[in-house]
Amino acid sequence: MSFTKKVYFVIIGRLNFFISRLKTLLYLFFGFFPYKIKINGKEILNKSINNGAIFISVHSGSYPLAGKIFHDNYPGHKIITPFYKFNKYSVYGIYKKLFKKININIVQLGGAMKEIDPILANRGSICLFLDAALPVKNRVIVKIFNNFVPLSTGALWLSKKYLKPIIPIYIEDKGAEIVLNVLPEIKITGKNDDSVMKIIASCIENMVSITLKQWHIADNFLFQDLV
Repeated sequence: MSFTKKVYFVIIGRLNFFISRLKTLLYLFFGFFPYKIKINGKEILNKSINNGAIFISVHSGSYPLAGKIFHDNYPGHKIITPFYKFNKYSVYGIYKKLFKKININIVQLGGAMKEIDPILANRGSICLFLDAALPVKNRVIVKIFNNFVPLSTGALWLSKKYLKPIIPIYIEDKGAEIVLNVLPEIKITGKNDDSVMKIIASCIENMVSITLKQWHIADNFLFQDLV
């Protein structure tokens, strides 16, 4: 990919970041949500939601509004998601307070298991965004976009500990429609950890590739081969 194209994806990614924030805040503060909702792969959710799941995702489209989609379709189901508060201007405080109204619990990295454990132990779910560099200890090196990068092993560890399926999901904005795409479960039975992590890495790469023009954090990969 040329330098010009990389800069293009960084700029359009930042633009989508601000649009996503605006859509989310308008919904959280004023209930403004004029969009149609579509779920691709809902049968996968229906099969796994009763006992909860380990969802993995990427920062694309209006991804925070996945919380509304889950709330509307599975009211009462609790979901927790770690949030990396990297500066004092973060929307963490606003999101934590307002998303809690729709059973989405946002928790800061660092000591998060104290809040994660009771939710997962009681048939809740967690959503992990694995396309960003996170300050976590347990990581392995995987190949994504022809580069070797560290990837959190959190999804695999939680899946084993709580006996929950790993299910990739991602959001796409399509004009007046917001689409939640649910991909098949990543099977871990009979596979070693390295092979599972390679599958997870491939899945993250695939979700980013599909939503590249709506991906918020292309600047983290400015000098990498995205396509």
